[in-house]
Amino acid sequence: MPSCDPATLAVARAGDLLQGNVDRVNEWNAQGYTVRDRDQFRYVVESVTLGQDNTTASAVVCIADGSKLVLPGAGPSGADVVVDDSYSSGLSNWEIKLDADGDWRAYAAPASGPTETSDVCPAA
Repeated sequence: MPSCDPATLAVARAGDLLQGNVDRVNEWNAQGYTVRDRDQFRYVVESVTLGQDNTTASAVVCIADGSKLVLPGAGPSGADVVVDDSYSSGLSNWEIKLDADGDWRAYAAPASGPTETSDVCPAA
């Protein structure tokens, strides 16, 4: 960002999840935002269950996000303006489907518990 191509998201997402992510990327691109401290974002796949039909799966994923959304150079003396630096961590249940093209894509990733302000994810 601010030149993230939302078309690249379709390789791993579809449906409402894809649309929501595309909308957010487009909004952030239009605002000129970028992300700092991307190394402070991590995820741990805690479990994966394959559906009986072998074309669906679910995954429990713990995400810890300490990255910062900023407007680069917009502050005094060209400093970044921090838009969001809140730390969040928690579990989500990813719904994944094998699409007709042979690729697996996530269709939903709802939170499955509280969002915490400290890292609750296990070591990778």
